[in-house]
Order: sequence, then C-alpha cells, then structure tokens
Amino acid sequence: MAKSQNGFPASANRDEINVRTFGVNGTAVKLPIRADVAPRLLEMAHWFHVHIEPLRAGECFGYAFRPIKGSTVLSNHASGTAIDLNAPSHPMGKHGTVPAAKRAAISAKARELGLLWGGDFQGRVDEMHFECLANGHAGAAHPTIKRGARGDAVREAQGILNRKQAAGLAVDGIFGTLTDKAVREFQRRAGLEVDGIVGPKTWARLL
Repeated sequence: MAKSQNGFPASANRDEINVRTFGVNGTAVKLPIRADVAPRLLEMAHWFHVHIEPLRAGECFGYAFRPIKGSTVLSNHASGTAIDLNAPSHPMGKHGTVPAAKRAAISAKARELGLLWGGDFQGRVDEMHFECLANGHAGAAHPTIKRGARGDAVREAQGILNRKQAAGLAVDGIFGTLTDKAVREFQRRAGLEVDGIVGPKTWARLL
C-alpha cells in the first residue's frame, strides 16, 4: 500500500485506512480522519477552537487523497493523519496569520500531542495545518540514525526536513548523501554539533 509523507498507509479508499468522520467537541465542525489518530487531532482542533479562534464549519478539512502541492509525494491528508483548521484565514505560504503571542503555545500543544504544526515549517509555512508524526508522540524514543540507515525513522526525518527547510528529499527511508547533507544543514542552523547523526539532540529539535 502507498504511504503518505509521514509514513502512514494512504489509500483512495478511506475504508482501507479506517478513515471515519468525527465531530470536534463544542463546534459544528466535522473532520474525516484516521480513527486511531483521531483523539490527537480532535484534541488539537478543540484546543485551537478554545484558545486561538473559533472553528468554522466548511473551513476545516481532513482526509483527501492527493499529493503535496508541487510534489509527487502523497500528502498526509491522503492517510487521514492531517487536518487544516479555518483554512481561508491561514493561506499556505503566508506567515503571521495567527497572533505572534500565541505561536509558541500552538507549537507546544502540537508537540505535546505528537503533531507537527505547519507554522513551524521553515520552507513554505502552512499555519492552517497540523499533521501526525509517525512515532505517535513527539517525546517517544527514536533510534539514532546516520548515513547508511534505512527504515521508518529515516523516512520520518526526511519528511520533517522537507517540511521544515524545503530540503527536497525523496522520502524513501534511505539515509544517503542528500539526507546527510540536509541533516548537517539543519544542525548548523539549529546550533547543534554538525555530525550528520540524528541522535536525541537532533530529534528533539526536529520534533
């Protein structure tokens, strides 16, 4: 089965990946999302509604089988593991659509739930967008990976590097020359030791 950018199975048949429609508590918004990650995404949506701005029905979105815009890689919406909240108010590529004083809180809440907020992308920002990390919770243990490694942890790192710094990596789970270069650039920007090894300190900054 195909996989979305974050490594979850993706399908044009929503039943194959257990996408169901859920209501966001206290709102008229309904979101089609993958059932096993629904609690995290619904909690994020409700928190956003209460603490940032009221959610509007017809302006919030979940599952959609499609690639990332400008890419052939399947969007995380294609696996039902991403949501967009009040999309018209937070256009893709526009920075500062949420109050500056609340940005840190949004980012922290997303990380607490094992999500990545599009407002933290260092490439093309997407402040409407929240997506699941494949490991479940951002604080969960990750294996140390470096050049030559293969697997889901590599795929997750590649996806995050693409989103955070527009690295242009193939999300193939193979830690090769280009992934090594992207990791070193990320480490340099983050003020970390530049060794090309994604260990606990680098994972902490990626997530």
